[in-house]
Order: sequence, then structure tokens, then C-alpha cells
Amino acid sequence: MKTATKATIVSAGLSVLFVCLTLLAQETPRPAGSGLTERFKQPDRNGDGKVSREEGGSLPFFDSADRNKDGSLTIDEVQSYLTIQPRGGDVKPAPHKEEVAEQRPGEPPLKKMPDGDPARDAAGRGQLFESICIPGFTDIQEGMNGVALVDINRDGLLDIVATYSPPAGTGGRWGTGEKLRVFINEGGFKFRPHTVRLLDSQVSPESFGRGQVPALADFNGDGFLDLFVTRHAQMSAGQSNPRDQKLGNGLYISDGAWDVFRDVSAKMGIQNEKAYNRQPSIGDANGDGWLDIAIGCDNIGNAMGGFPHSRLYVFTPNGPNLLDGHFEDIGGTDLVPDFGDFSHDSGRDKAGPDINLCDLDNDGDLDLIQSYHVDIRDPALPFSPVEYRQGVFCWKNLLKETGKMRFEKVTGNGLACEAHLKLNADKKTFTAVGKAPGLPYISLADVDNDGLMDVLAVGPADPGWAPRTEYVSARFWRNKGNFQFEEATDAVGLSPLNWVYRDWCKFFDAPMPRKHPGARMDPGDRRPYFADAVFGDFDNDGWVDFVVLDRSESMNPEARAILFINRGGTFQPMQTTFSGLDGSGICGEAADLNNDGLLDLVFAADPDNSGSATSMARYESKVYWNTGSHGGKDIHWIRVTFTGLKDAELIGARVELSAGGKTQYRWIHTNHSYKSGGALDAHFGLGNATVADVTVTLPNGERKRFPSLAADRTHEVNWKAR
Repeated sequence: MKTATKATIVSAGLSVLFVCLTLLAQETPRPAGSGLTERFKQPDRNGDGKVSREEGGSLPFFDSADRNKDGSLTIDEVQSYLTIQPRGGDVKPAPHKEEVAEQRPGEPPLKKMPDGDPARDAAGRGQLFESICIPGFTDIQEGMNGVALVDINRDGLLDIVATYSPPAGTGGRWGTGEKLRVFINEGGFKFRPHTVRLLDSQVSPESFGRGQVPALADFNGDGFLDLFVTRHAQMSAGQSNPRDQKLGNGLYISDGAWDVFRDVSAKMGIQNEKAYNRQPSIGDANGDGWLDIAIGCDNIGNAMGGFPHSRLYVFTPNGPNLLDGHFEDIGGTDLVPDFGDFSHDSGRDKAGPDINLCDLDNDGDLDLIQSYHVDIRDPALPFSPVEYRQGVFCWKNLLKETGKMRFEKVTGNGLACEAHLKLNADKKTFTAVGKAPGLPYISLADVDNDGLMDVLAVGPADPGWAPRTEYVSARFWRNKGNFQFEEATDAVGLSPLNWVYRDWCKFFDAPMPRKHPGARMDPGDRRPYFADAVFGDFDNDGWVDFVVLDRSESMNPEARAILFINRGGTFQPMQTTFSGLDGSGICGEAADLNNDGLLDLVFAADPDNSGSATSMARYESKVYWNTGSHGGKDIHWIRVTFTGLKDAELIGARVELSAGGKTQYRWIHTNHSYKSGGALDAHFGLGNATVADVTVTLPNGERKRFPSLAADRTHEVNWKAR
């Protein structure tokens, strides 16, 4: 807390449940046993068919919906109330207009953040990050479904590719009004919108059909980035909505220019149109020179948005032209046992929105890691994932050992773990069978500079809708080599990630959350809804730090992102007065947006995916400028980009940098965390060193050394020039 006079935060938010009720009640037609009925059962804890004020919480429309004024709501009362309301009912968020707090010559304009404890802590100057205004981007008030930071026009500046949905509180809904937007970086934190063209497509940038997470890579080898975007289905409880276009995932191949794409989705066989597709991960899994695609898929409540049918699409060529070949899913086969497939069998199905193709053991091929959880509403519903297995699953690619791609499921290596819940006879309660964390979001980085990728998993742990066999918000595993790991959460200083809000409020010197009379759980005893962890050397000292995002929309307490600084292999959480991170989001991505050698941050705002927005400000995605305060701007850095290589050759490469007696490592991937994509480059902080030696090892075993690279610049490594 930066100031002595603090106002108590006043909650104006609705519960997550009733926003979902509002939206679902107006989606017609609905399959029997889904939608409003299943949502209504969630707060009806005693099963009496009514929701009391204590069960439902403080709801602005409670009295209006309670027709007989008996102090409780029936499903008929809620349905009757919602049918006479405009979309969104009377839960419309308060209006908001972005304002500039301050601007100095040569600097981007600072954003005036809504008043609250995080904003007060970040007020003034001197923080590592400052929230800034980028007209035409940070003032957009729509839900950002996913974001990628890539140099799409190849001019040396990282651009922004993002998908959007209209705000639910102002009448929007999934399936109408989604957009694909491209923002071209013009330097100095100035971006201009640019409309790309989609040829032969059912969708357009202005009507993008439930587009979710973008990832960009060059699939056809023409030198331009191609676009892959995941989508969810318009279905619930195994039934498709008649309005569902069944678009599925999209693959858009460049057509002679960086901003013209041809839709080849149906031809390529990657649509997975009945699944709740989330994060994609791209790489050459079988070493044939063509890019393959892994997709993590989730199950929300009762297969709302589609089935949890994760995929590993391997490209099958038919000559040198990409468009003559197609993708084939190897999930559910002996090539990757216990992965993918969907059989409506709780003993076999799993739900994991995130996924990573990466070289966990440094042998030169891409392994597979996915973490699974359950998200339930009513455990008795026919497609409820309540009994699905939870935990971390990993598969070792045997390509290097045998010459052929085959993924071996690995257990007993210190990382792999699984457990599940057993539904009791009452069909309401459940019992844990085994112990494993249900943390769906995984990020990877070498935190101790030993040349091995370590693993951090984060996620929600709410007994009401995210039941677990083990209630933790995060877990960290140290990579020991040879596909062996050890749990080291406390050892590396990350025990604060498992604090409850009461602990975090003490840490930030913030007001304690208010407890409502009759509430099932004191909000101070809840954990943050961690949804993403973004690694990067934010202070350029040669050690990888990270930022974790709390996507909660409860405003009790106010969510904020938390910076963890790496102190030589162990981490220290930093107060907002240091970090300046006075906002949060559903996901984030780190990149140097202004080419000053300091990693900036983009946070995607998507409140409808996490709860209800009290203000239109909640729909504004954030850009945090890395000011270099606390030493970063006074020391050195290097960024490495690549030419002369196909992306299929480059993805999975290990980049080793030696400078000032220290060695660091980065790996090249299209995805670095959840709901986002990034550039195929590597950023290093050098500390006080002014020259560095860089060694790049490709997945195919080729290795080249680039000595004596000068600090404080981007080096474009041309693989064919040496």
C-alpha cells in the first residue's frame, strides 16, 4: 500500500454464475439437461430447487427476479425474468473511457488506471513496468480471446495479432461479432490497425467465427508467416446448436503476401470441429521437415463449447507442395498412448486446455507435455468431467533413439503424476483417489541456468467448480536431466504461489476481502485464479524472471499480476510498488515491443471468460512498458533472430549464450504460455557483459557458433551464411 488513506473497495460485481445464467438463458434452442438448468443447480447447495440470497450472493437483480418475494429464486423465476430482459439483463458494466495519466517527451503516454489498491500502489514513477496507452489497441473494449506477438510483415518490429469477442454485458455473445485484428508496429509504441485478407473462407476478419488462440509459423516455406487459430464448438451436453457453423480450427496459408491468406482448414483436416479447442503448439514432431500441430482441449461443466478431444496432427506430405498433403491425428493410437481420443468414458477421457511440444531432455526431438484438470458444474451431468484423471502427463519422443517418431508415456520420473475423483452414490459428492495437482497451465524455462527446461504449472483450486485431489495453485519441478525431475516449489522460493488471498493482502498491505453473511467460504481463504505464467529476463541480469496472472473478476479482492524476480535460481515475489503491475488478464506474452532491449508485457482482457465485468475498463487489454527501472536499463542485452532456416528446422532449437562467465539457455517455440503465441527469437539479459558467444543447436543436430556478438542490439543469424 503506497498511501495511508485508502478507500475500502466496493464490490459492484455479479457472481460468475448468474452472468452465465443470463447468457445461457438467451441461447436458443438449448439441449435438454443443459444451459440454465445445470447452471441453476450449482448454487442450490441443499438441493431444494431454490437459490436463497445467501446461496446466490449479492445480486443486483435478485429482488426483481423474486416475483413472490419469499427471499429465494426458483428456476422458473429466473427464466421468466431473463426472457423479458435485453441480452445481458441489467448487469451492464459501467461505462469507461481510457485516459492518459501523464506523458513525457520521448515516452509513451501512461494510462490512468481505475482507482483501487493496485493502482494506488503503482502510482507515480519508479516502477519496473508502467501501463501505457496505445490508441486503437488499449482502448478497445472487447474480450481478447488470444494474442500473438510476431513480426508478421518482417520489418524488425514485433506486431500484434489478436482475436476478440464482443462484451457480454453489452449484448454480445460467442458466435457473433468475433474479430481478427492485426496491429502493425510503427516503433515507439505506436501501432496501426491493418486488415488482412482471407481468401476462400467462410469467415472474415470482421466476422471471425469464435476464433480463439492464434499461433503463427511458416508452414509452406514461402518466407511469410501463416496463421493457425483454434476455435470452440457451439454445443453442450453432446448436442450441437443448430446455428453452429462447425468451423473448427482454422489454418490460413499466406498467398503471395504477408497480409493475404488462403483458408485451407477443411482440406488439411485440422478442424476438430466438435472440440473445445484451446492452446496450439507447433513443431516438427517426426523430423520430416514439415510442421505438425498439437492442440489442447478442455471440458467445461458438461462439454459446453465442445468435447475435450486433444489432438496431435502430424503432416503427411504428397510431394513438395504443402497443399497436396494433409494432417492426420495420431492421438488415440499406439504412437502416443493415453493421449487424445474421446470416448465419453471418464476412465479414459482427460481435459487439458494447454499443451506443449518441447525438448524436455535435450536429445533433439520434440516431446509432449500436457496437464489435466476438471471444471464441473453439476457432477451428475452426463458429460461432467468430475471423474476424469488429473495431473501432469508427459511423453518422451523416441525419434532420436529409434529413428522413428513414437511417444512413450513416462511415469515415475518425478514430474508425471495422476489421480482422480470418485463420484459417490449421492451423485453430488466425491472422494479423492490418489493425489496429483490439477493445474492446467504449464510454462517452461531454465530458471537455474543449467541448460535444462524446468516446469511451472499454475491453475485454479476452487472446491466449488474446480475440485481437486490436491488443492494447490502452483507447482514447480526442477529438470535433473534424462527426463527426470524433482518437485522444488518451496526450494526455489515459490511457496507464495500457494498463498490464499488473505496472505496476498497482507503482502500487498491491501484491504482484506469482505465476507458476505451466509457465504460458503470466506473470500480471504480462497486462492487466486492463476491462469498464466510468463517467463522472461525482465531486469536483464541474466536470470529468467516470471509474471503470474490472476484472472479473477470477483473484485473482492482486486486481481493483480505478480512479478517474481529470479535471485540466482530462487525467486522473490515483488510488491506492486516495485513491479507497477496494477492490472491482470486471462493471459500474457512478453516481448520487446520498442526494440530498447527490455521485455514489455501484453495482458489480454477477457472478463466474460472468467466472471462478470463491473466496468467496461475490464475489457481493455493492457500493455506494460518496461521502463528499465531498478537497474535493467543500465545493463546489457542481446536479441537473436534467424534467417536461412525453415521454421520446421528452427522450432525446438536450443540457443546457448555465454557472457561474463555465465551461460544461459533459451528454446525456440511458437507458444510460451497459455492462450498466446510468440516470435521465433531469443532475448538474453547480459548483466554487465558487453560481448557474448552464441551457440545454436537445431533439433536435427546441426550446431553453429556465433562468437563475439556485441551487446545491446538484435543479431540476425543467417544459418546459410556460415
